[in-house]
Amino acid sequence: MRKWFLSFIVACLIMPVGHANAVSKELVGKCGHWLGDALNVGWSRSHISKLDYVMWRESRCLPNAFNSKDPNGGSKGLMQINQFWCLPSRYFPSGWLQSQGILRSCAQLSSPVINLRAALAIFEYSQKRNNNGWQPWGK
Repeated sequence: MRKWFLSFIVACLIMPVGHANAVSKELVGKCGHWLGDALNVGWSRSHISKLDYVMWRESRCLPNAFNSKDPNGGSKGLMQINQFWCLPSRYFPSGWLQSQGILRSCAQLSSPVINLRAALAIFEYSQKRNNNGWQPWGK
């Protein structure tokens, strides 16, 4: 009995606390299962509620969502990032997201973590440029 109790105490002490945060109130939303990943890639807790709303509106929380009707080859992933951001241009021969070190090809936008990281980079770019990080998503 003592060994079991001691093992239990040690397990409680070394158990990661991050998982407990993944169940906090702001992480329960329509896309709640992706919000822990969003925090891990750098999204602020203050943006989580709106991020959840945008993810639901854009992709219904489906990482493989693809809208071929959008210009520049369509939009992909949880945040429906337009491929404009990863296509070669005059200013970014490899693509803007590639120049930021976020991905190597547009196909990677289907990865939830890469999509959320790319969305954060676009959000921060728009925040600096337009004083509205949500502008690329029409908010």
